[in-house]
Amino acid sequence: MSRRLLLGITALLLVTTGCEQGAGAAPASPARPSGAAQANDCSKASARDFDGDGRDDVAVGTRMSMGGQVSLLSADKLVQLTVPDPAAEAVGASVALARINADGCADLVVGAPYTKVDGKGSAGAVYVLYGRDAAPPRKIVSPEPRANARFGAAVAAYDGMIAIGAPQENDDGSERAGAVYVAGAEGTPLRRITQDTEGVPGNSEWNDGFGTSVAIGALPDGRMGLLVGSPHERQDGGGMQTRNRIGPYDGALTMIPDVRAAGIEAVKYEGGDECALGDAVVYVPGGRWAATEGRCGTVHVLDENRYVDTSTCGACGTSAGRSALAAAPDGRVAVAWGDSAQVLTMREYETASIVPTLPGGNLPVAFYGTRLVFGMPGETPPQGVTVFDPATGRHKRVITSNGEVEGVGEALG
Repeated sequence: MSRRLLLGITALLLVTTGCEQGAGAAPASPARPSGAAQANDCSKASARDFDGDGRDDVAVGTRMSMGGQVSLLSADKLVQLTVPDPAAEAVGASVALARINADGCADLVVGAPYTKVDGKGSAGAVYVLYGRDAAPPRKIVSPEPRANARFGAAVAAYDGMIAIGAPQENDDGSERAGAVYVAGAEGTPLRRITQDTEGVPGNSEWNDGFGTSVAIGALPDGRMGLLVGSPHERQDGGGMQTRNRIGPYDGALTMIPDVRAAGIEAVKYEGGDECALGDAVVYVPGGRWAATEGRCGTVHVLDENRYVDTSTCGACGTSAGRSALAAAPDGRVAVAWGDSAQVLTMREYETASIVPTLPGGNLPVAFYGTRLVFGMPGETPPQGVTVFDPATGRHKRVITSNGEVEGVGEALG
């Protein structure tokens, strides 16, 4: 295990872009989770404070529920929010909290990848719910919706920019090759990026799943970088591969250091050893990213040019290859493997510590102020999240008010 990146102790989103007018939008106030929050403003809000109460929040997605659901973990309570579009399906399959407008509060980006668009099933949509109901919700769809693309299966956001994964989208005849879209200010066109985009290494091939995971954030020089995971990519030789190919999922990462530039330039990192590189990715404040090899218990930290460090947790990788990442404002990175978790820091010589299995499991993961939040994938049916306090080593379960919604905690952001 590297000495520069060591394991730290922890026991533990309707205005349409793209462009479709949302049908039947409800006149609800989706972004006001509580009466107390309405009295707050955003003057003291952090980049993760959605309701303006001065404390960090966590977005909680529930794709398994009827049509899906998104909730806000605020003040240790799960409060259901409303996506005002009855057509939305698989709401909460992905979620991200970030500042999209300029009021200071965090805004919520919500993926709904099974949503039918222009008659195309599972074309997918993304919704932006603005903190404290500061603006009408925004709906984002692909400029050319494609059936089964699952636009919105992954989302990430930073400083007004939104990255959207459509990992099942066909590209130039290659089924499920995948695509990523970048959305800027409302009313601006989306940018579509695939592995056949000029300047992007490699090519779009069957079942690559480009866009299964996405992370976006600022470099120290002000450029906006984008990291894309393709965990289903196979390293099976040169040329265009066909759907008949066989072999393990080695995975790949594509780093685009300046996604706003007129011409794309990118660096590709190939996976290997059946490890599913790019299973999870996250932006780390300060201009770095982290990515997992989900099947091998490995975490890579990289900047726009190279791997900076690598850490392997021999006891963490699972045969299912599932992993999740989250980053804190101070640069710590939480990694969840389903049955264990860990925190990575940049300090040298710190002792490694693995989080034991928590009730309901340890996947996914998010930072919640000084604490950590985990979903409950091991609970049947999952009905909440687990909040873990590393200062005390204690955890507590937070469930929905009705206690009857399945799948709570499938996605955290």
